[in-house]
Amino acid sequence: MADITQLIAMLRSGPENPDDFTAFAEKIISESNSEDCIKAVCTVSDTMLELRRSKERIRTLEEALKDAESKSCEHLLSSRSLMMRQEKLAAIGQLAAGIAHELNNPIGYISGNFEALRGYSISIWKFLNDLESIASDDFRETAAQLKAGYKIDYIMEDSEAIFLECSEGFRRISGIVNNLLSFARQDVGSFRPGNLNNSIRTTAAIAHSQSKFVAKIKLELEDIPDFVFCAGEINQVLLNLILNSVQSIKSQNRSEEGTITIQTRIEGDFVLCTVEDDGPGIPPSLMSRIFDPFFTTKPVGEGTGLGLNISYDIIVNRHKGTIDAESRPGRTVFSFRLPFDPGAVHG
Repeated sequence: MADITQLIAMLRSGPENPDDFTAFAEKIISESNSEDCIKAVCTVSDTMLELRRSKERIRTLEEALKDAESKSCEHLLSSRSLMMRQEKLAAIGQLAAGIAHELNNPIGYISGNFEALRGYSISIWKFLNDLESIASDDFRETAAQLKAGYKIDYIMEDSEAIFLECSEGFRRISGIVNNLLSFARQDVGSFRPGNLNNSIRTTAAIAHSQSKFVAKIKLELEDIPDFVFCAGEINQVLLNLILNSVQSIKSQNRSEEGTITIQTRIEGDFVLCTVEDDGPGIPPSLMSRIFDPFFTTKPVGEGTGLGLNISYDIIVNRHKGTIDAESRPGRTVFSFRLPFDPGAVHG
């Protein structure tokens, strides 16, 4: 029969797993017929069992603390990146607004002078025709020869086509400037009544310089009343998603243009917006990481890996909405939902 000292030594060298410790202590007690030994074993057993359970709790808390620290660092880093992005966007918005305002005046008077010049050209052409109609036969014959030699009829016909093309060019320039102004007016961080479809049209126009020759942007927008959201931040999300689709399609080096389709509709208490492209798709092994900070599949120097992470933060944390993605070869769809409360516009 073991004495108390031996029993304590046996307890100290007992199993590490607390669940196995009780059975070990009971085995020792069964081998002892001394009441003092039994009490000592029970006391030491309880103490050792509680000590080892405490160690397990400490180990669990340490792991939880490390996980919390890691998540806190990621959140802090993401928040810092978002703030930097917002500051840059605000600066770009101010720059775009300044450039647009500066361009508006010269575009205005160039366009006005061009239309006046077009009117003068028409008047001169009418004058020459009227002059020819009242002139003598010899003059008309000479005039016809001169017109043929200088190709006047072709010049006048081609001039009208040139005037029409220039007018269309001025119209497009004015549209680009107006889109810049509209994009710049959306204050980052300001929640105000706005129209999501207008934000989509403006952002699609801004992205046209990157999407042309790569993909056609199709808009399938249902009628959605105004509601409260931060237009500047949602524009940023839309621009991130559109440019990601453009770059995805461009990576295929296709001979034909791809297609990016943007749709909106109301789903219960939310407005749903989807951005779909017919690019190569995202590998299933990467889908769980696409919203992680600094994760990117682009070559070094072509992406920071923050675009989707910032978009997630804007939609989920700032707007209390949701953002999801699904993909297969030949189709990728990003969907985000924003809380829809048209009554808040007037409330």
